[in-house]
Amino acid sequence: MDFSTKLIELRKRKGLTQEGLAAKLYVTRQAVSRWERGEVVPGIDMMKLIANVLDEPIMHLLDLPERYCESCGMILTPADYGSDADGSKDEHYCKWCYEQGKYTYETTMDAMIEDCAPRLAENTGMSRDEAVSLMGAVLPHLKRWSAVHANEMSYGKEARERYGDAAVDAANERLLGMSEAEWGTKETLEQAIIEQLKAAVSAGNAMGPEAAKLAQMHAQWTRIQWGEGAYSPDAHVALAQSYLEDERFVNYYDSRAGEGATAFLVAAIEAAMGEGTID
Repeated sequence: MDFSTKLIELRKRKGLTQEGLAAKLYVTRQAVSRWERGEVVPGIDMMKLIANVLDEPIMHLLDLPERYCESCGMILTPADYGSDADGSKDEHYCKWCYEQGKYTYETTMDAMIEDCAPRLAENTGMSRDEAVSLMGAVLPHLKRWSAVHANEMSYGKEARERYGDAAVDAANERLLGMSEAEWGTKETLEQAIIEQLKAAVSAGNAMGPEAAKLAQMHAQWTRIQWGEGAYSPDAHVALAQSYLEDERFVNYYDSRAGEGATAFLVAAIEAAMGEGTID
């Protein structure tokens, strides 16, 4: 679906006329009309504003190629594919970003943008500022960066106030450096924790064997998130206790494992600490 068709559909879904959308975007009705007729396409900064006004991810508005690197965003052809740990081609990444199941170099999203934007500008004819703006809109939604970006948007401010920039940056680097296999292990463990939490809550004893198993699984997940050297039982308990102070965490666990599940999880981790079963 091209941009003009998407725009018409989204505008109508929001119950807006062309005049109504134009007013929210601080443009003329004629400008909206030209976009919807496919005569012109708005620039990237206007595209960001449209996405915000229509409450739609910008990736859904952009006319992206079928295959693009989930790290740097470059258009992919089969000759450009990276490779998995077994040597097979990975069509989600380019070979400059991902080889043998690992990212080829450590970097940040901002550094990736600064590195790639000049080449994007040269290859497309857009200005460097436009290239930076486009990549700044696209990269947060790519597989390599999306988890860290989402965490920063949701919890970054509180986490940095509680643990400091150095600890949060280290955790982000840990996530960014994960291989596909490690990422899969983390996601599988997250689902397993929810199932174990349900079982432990059903058993009803925060000091019982099901709860102890739950606490160990959560400790394993925390080590993956933070890195082995950053983990300590005391910090783990402090992390769990902070869940009760934030309705987003309470909603995450309670909505999946039942009302009171978050408090039970915290009690199980505290009990395991007291018994010395987490080290």
